[in-house]
Amino acid sequence: MRRTFNLWGSALLALMTTLATTGCVERSRELTRTEREQLSQYVSETATTPQHELDISFEDKVFLVGYDLSSETWTPGQEMTITWHWRVERALEDGWNLFTHVADANDSSRLNEDGTGLVRELYPPGRWKAGEHIRDPQPITLPADWSAPQAVVYLGLWNGPHRLRITRGANDGDNRARAASIPTGVSAANTNRAPSAPQVPSVVANAVADSAITLDGNLDEPAWVSATATSPFVNTMSGGAAEFRATAKVLFGDEHLYVGFVVDDDFLKSEFTDRDDHLWEADCVEIMVDPDGDGRNYFELQVNPRNAAFDTRYDSRRTPGPIGHDDWDSGIRSAVQVRGTIDDDEEDQGYTVEIAIPWTGFAQGTPPATKPSAGDHWRVNFYVMDSREEGQRAAGWSAPRVGDFHVPARFGRVNFGTPTAAAAPTAARVAAPSPTGMPATAMLAPAVQRAVQAVRAREGQLRQNALDPDRAAPGAPLRHAPAAME
Repeated sequence: MRRTFNLWGSALLALMTTLATTGCVERSRELTRTEREQLSQYVSETATTPQHELDISFEDKVFLVGYDLSSETWTPGQEMTITWHWRVERALEDGWNLFTHVADANDSSRLNEDGTGLVRELYPPGRWKAGEHIRDPQPITLPADWSAPQAVVYLGLWNGPHRLRITRGANDGDNRARAASIPTGVSAANTNRAPSAPQVPSVVANAVADSAITLDGNLDEPAWVSATATSPFVNTMSGGAAEFRATAKVLFGDEHLYVGFVVDDDFLKSEFTDRDDHLWEADCVEIMVDPDGDGRNYFELQVNPRNAAFDTRYDSRRTPGPIGHDDWDSGIRSAVQVRGTIDDDEEDQGYTVEIAIPWTGFAQGTPPATKPSAGDHWRVNFYVMDSREEGQRAAGWSAPRVGDFHVPARFGRVNFGTPTAAAAPTAARVAAPSPTGMPATAMLAPAVQRAVQAVRAREGQLRQNALDPDRAAPGAPLRHAPAAME
């Protein structure tokens, strides 16, 4: 017998009370009476009986026990309703969601249906309770140009850049459960090769003297001013325009890799202040680095608007789980300038992050990496996580096009160029250290910050013009073309 509405309403009330008292970063919307009634038919305390049984365990917390199909053949152009059956043994923390990827004969994901369905919209796994049985219906239309005899459906659970590990059941090694292979009626003889994957972007990293960079979060030294910015970050799923603007620049010195981010953000949000906090749960910038591009021994680094840092290392994609070798210390140093005030109700403008990572930090793991030379390239990706009043959004330089940032094959290319003419600043500027030893985050009033930044930008422009008179000439051609696509 299915759970009654009164029991469902009581459980929901308890859930909302818990969220209200735990100070979650993301604010949960209270469901309407109609929404609760709609959900009641999908949440039960009694085990369900799927048409097709499975036994897939996600860390022995959540189990995928099977699925129903509205039709046993999924014809191209046809809408199919797949109802997934879940059993909850242990509750997950807030923030966990489901993903669904539909792949073709080449195992290339053609569809992403992460948020499709009423249950996913209103009652994601971060709200599920131990002892519940969930039916999760998803109406999905197979593309009319589908040319493979099977449609393979992968499922999993994600939270920010992380996935729940699969500890039992068929999977692809990247914590995606191979949940169903549905015949499409397409003849194998007519199967066409899938289109090649979209190209990845590239950007040039100019060489710079380490002494020419002062970590203060301003990006106003001549080397930064003359550096080529990446193309604007894009929607991580579609590759289309992102909802907000963000770009990055890269430099390389004898001792460090330098990355600068400029992020537009009208709602600065992050409560995290300690090293290796879960920065991805709120506003932060993120760097993924795979030096030799083989998908093994890659690195993840994050910095948030409060100048807290997180770093970890992976032997291969998401291995070890759940968050890699988080005892790895990259030696990262950073500074942040915010245009607004973090965690208030006033509108903000964004923030700028300046990061230095010693080459010695990349020497750990197998194979170890060494400082690149001019003409080399590394596979790198950049992301921004952006908290909103409800939920979170993201943008990336090279779109992974699946619900996961850990896709080394989709990382962009950083091409290490030749030395620039950048000289050391005319006067040394040393940022005041914070109690942790990192330069402190600037939290001036927005109007004051804009004035200070205008002066600094003008100062940097004047210094660069002195080094390169052509830049000062009206209508002079740009010395660097926009970031190329490879």
